[in-house]
Amino acid sequence: MITCHLMNGKFETQNTENFDEISHIIENKRKALAAIPLDAIIKILDVLGKGILKKPEINTHPGVSYISLWLRRENLDLICRVNYSNKGYLDGFLQTETNFLMMAQPRGIVCHWIAANMPTLGFFSIVQAILSKNGNIVKMPEVFVPLILSILRELVNISVNYNGVTYSGKTLLDTIAIVTFEGKSARLSEKFSLAGDCRVIFGGSKAVRAISLLPCKDHCETIIFGPKYSFAVFDKQYIESDSFKSSLPMMVKDIAVFNQMACSSPHVVFMEKNKYPIMTIASWIQDTFKDLPETLRNQEISTGHSSKIINTRTRYLLSDEKNCIAPSDLSWTILIDQEICLEEPIQGKCIFIKEINSINDVIPLVNHKIQAISVGILNQEKREVFARDITSQGVDRIVNPGTMHDFTQPWDGIMTLNRLVRWVILRNN
Repeated sequence: MITCHLMNGKFETQNTENFDEISHIIENKRKALAAIPLDAIIKILDVLGKGILKKPEINTHPGVSYISLWLRRENLDLICRVNYSNKGYLDGFLQTETNFLMMAQPRGIVCHWIAANMPTLGFFSIVQAILSKNGNIVKMPEVFVPLILSILRELVNISVNYNGVTYSGKTLLDTIAIVTFEGKSARLSEKFSLAGDCRVIFGGSKAVRAISLLPCKDHCETIIFGPKYSFAVFDKQYIESDSFKSSLPMMVKDIAVFNQMACSSPHVVFMEKNKYPIMTIASWIQDTFKDLPETLRNQEISTGHSSKIINTRTRYLLSDEKNCIAPSDLSWTILIDQEICLEEPIQGKCIFIKEINSINDVIPLVNHKIQAISVGILNQEKREVFARDITSQGVDRIVNPGTMHDFTQPWDGIMTLNRLVRWVILRNN
């Protein structure tokens, strides 16, 4: 049984056995979306972002304030220009340097599989598909549905004027269906997969492999955001500068936001040997954890994660070569050792701190599963050489402390919006 929470612009819970009716409605409605100029769509989303910030029942949810910032017109405009080079390609044919015109056409219906690690992930996926004028059927964990619906509901009352024409947020809403169904049902999963002209898959290794093997249309594009790992590295010069101490609150924010559940959350901090003992630096990080706001400091932890944190703390405290700094509760944990490796994530704000002889010691550890590295290197030339060497090993993003979760393009090495369209040509007479 498929439960549809939003369809045809109506927030009504309906049950169905297949995706035929949902697909038929979205296929018809997305033609109206395609007729809206991209700048008008961006204007609608900008109004949405400002609107949800004024709604206490929505903006108190973790991640909503970031959504509001991300929906700013300037940001969405930049994302589109990075992906399309010229936004005009979404609205019609443009002359290229060759002897034909070119246009970016939406792929059609995008089926999204949303992972269970981030409540707002589904919204970001929907907006990217809207910015490429696609229709959407979104399968997400049921627990996230109320939050996403509360944000999308705001589209109903939005209208904008663009070049003298009024455009409604309802047109965007009409192209979105939110569904839940048992993921273990091979029958429903196959039907869902076959409903899409494009599949966007977020998930762990097992889920990504299983979904990728589902049958799909011959022309279907599949965009995969699989499991990733992130960490931080600082060189000696940076640590001994004033920049390091001032960056610690931002580094701890990277650890705390999403409680280390996101693929962009750091799990290990590597520090080049410097004039400060590692325990001194650990004490600075400890002070920064103590200063976290209550909402970030005390986040919900499952029983399984609690056991994992307690066991790891015990293991480190009983070892002569390791150390652990932690409060009496499970709100955060600093684990110190000298083994140069990428530790298995524990989550729940458990950060491993390791001393290394050179920042280059981390390069052999890197593979294509590494999403983001937060880097503290003052010398720009050294920073660029390090970035070139380590990205060639597989890293997708080299960022600054405090920006690991900034949802920029490209993401996971993918220009998402570009993959969500077909580039078509019209040869000149």
